[in-house]
Amino acid sequence: MRLMGSALAAGLAVGVLVAPAEVPSAPPIGRDLRLAAAAPASPTYTTFTLNIRHDLGKRKARQDMRKALTTLGDAGGFQEMSDLVDRQTLMRLCKDLDWGWYMPKDEGQEIPIVWDRSRFRIIDGHTVKVHGPEEGVTPSRYINVVRLREQATGKVFGFINTHTIAQASYDAQATDMHRIPRLRKHFRMLRREILALFASTEHVFVSGDLNVNYLADRKRRVKGLPTDELGDLVSFDMPLQGSRGPTSLLDYGMTVKDGSGLELAHSRIVHGWNSDHDAVQLTYRPVDLFRTGPLFNRPVSSIADRHRVLNRVARAIDDAEPGGLVRVISSRIDDDAVTTALVRAAAEGVDVRVVLGDGTATGAEKRLEAALGTDRKAGSWFHRCSGTCLGGAGKQQANVVLVSRAGGTTDLTLVGSGPLVRNEAGRWTDAFRVSTSSVYDGYARLFTRYAADGTDTSPRRVLAWGAFKAQLYPVPSGRRHDPVLKALAPVGCRNARGLRTDDGRTNVRIAVQAWSGERGRLIAERLGVLQDRGCDVAAVLGPKVLGGIRRQLARAHIPTRDAATGQNLLVVDGRYGKLAGGHVAWTGAPGWTDQSLVSDGITLAVPYKETVRGYLDGFTRAWRNG
Repeated sequence: MRLMGSALAAGLAVGVLVAPAEVPSAPPIGRDLRLAAAAPASPTYTTFTLNIRHDLGKRKARQDMRKALTTLGDAGGFQEMSDLVDRQTLMRLCKDLDWGWYMPKDEGQEIPIVWDRSRFRIIDGHTVKVHGPEEGVTPSRYINVVRLREQATGKVFGFINTHTIAQASYDAQATDMHRIPRLRKHFRMLRREILALFASTEHVFVSGDLNVNYLADRKRRVKGLPTDELGDLVSFDMPLQGSRGPTSLLDYGMTVKDGSGLELAHSRIVHGWNSDHDAVQLTYRPVDLFRTGPLFNRPVSSIADRHRVLNRVARAIDDAEPGGLVRVISSRIDDDAVTTALVRAAAEGVDVRVVLGDGTATGAEKRLEAALGTDRKAGSWFHRCSGTCLGGAGKQQANVVLVSRAGGTTDLTLVGSGPLVRNEAGRWTDAFRVSTSSVYDGYARLFTRYAADGTDTSPRRVLAWGAFKAQLYPVPSGRRHDPVLKALAPVGCRNARGLRTDDGRTNVRIAVQAWSGERGRLIAERLGVLQDRGCDVAAVLGPKVLGGIRRQLARAHIPTRDAATGQNLLVVDGRYGKLAGGHVAWTGAPGWTDQSLVSDGITLAVPYKETVRGYLDGFTRAWRNG
């Protein structure tokens, strides 16, 4: 059970447990601004793990603990502190040095977690019992877990510390068959705790004396030992050197492989202790998982890369905290990770509100409706529109997730190129991340209009949110109303000074899933004119780009590549309006079809060069690997 700050103060021996305070014209080209709601960058994060041998004696144990606290980093885990005097010594040292500690009174006190209180405050912590004691064999074994708030940024850092049964494995083999079941159980439970912490925490680190020699285990891969049980989930970040003698590496530092929020800078074995173990010190660069810019699926890469967008959306929802608000507009939901995150967030006290277009309910959508209910007077609810949500004659095609706070990032907006469905993993898709309050507030107002589920008669279809502009669908049909044609109208082709215009030609990059009809013909015609005028036009074409459009592009000598793209993306880099160095990306758009004009949709125009650079890179990957 997770224990909040007040419960900790009453039931645990910890440091001071004060919860932190809740911390139609061309769009203007945006300056590279510092976005007010984004989490500030964290400094490097240095952690450690050290086994304090239980029979060192008070003086030597104190020397080792003090040295660790003053030289090894920002947070760490100790093991084998079964002696009450040693634990009391650690608490006194922490008070003197202004460090916090997590050391439950009754269970898990032998594996305390400590942190520098000038950087962190505790959010919550819990202890899991792995197995009980057996005289002459082992004491009880535990896993300790804490979440820490970084005071300067509001980001959440998770720390797990543990110590497994000894003498079950020699040289990474299943040696003692009486002990080995408890060791394997420990690693199974550790895996569950890592996954659970990862689901609610930006930055996850795991330490411990695992009593398995990693130098041998990484090669042997014996069933149920660390490499076999955890190797698909975590990176083993220790240096390949002994921590208990030159050939035995028992002391581990680990991070989740994909999306842990921590990037290893360096690690080392630190010698010179009274204990029979050396310390392992690890330094990380915290990664902002929600920094402004596009995030891409890569369907020809690893499993993690194929699910990168959906998993990051789920991560943002999971990182929402009780009392927060998550809002979702989507055409369809069937992804398990996103669905589970939404259900779990609602159960933990986050207000979760979901608006979907009409259609046959998926199993995931039925699950959401059952979990959230349909009473829109409640904090959480699920609503399916009757037809479209804004009164269009087509379909609901917008896909947006709003999270009031995800860890240290507030006012987070995720604009998806496609719905929240499993088969997006097989496509080139993206999500644009931004934590600018004007964008968040703008989408929040649109969410209210979507949830009203009526005919939206507002004449304003272009909304300015600072330097960003949102194009709202449906719009009247015809050339003069078409948002894509209007976006292409200011494009100039020669004497460009963009990001990648060494030849002086403006780059126009297109990745479109669906392109057809009279509307599609007019857009292709305009692109042909730009190509003829000297622009560098190239297009990645998805499965719903019809043959007539393909032939029209070929006649205009526009290079194309087929790819499994799920995007409807337009990027301009070069001469735009009066600017020789313009850069704009239009993302989140509905398809380039006649039906899309009368469908619900929201296109976001992003006029920032680093975002355009990211989209140019994403286009190039799809072009080369589609």
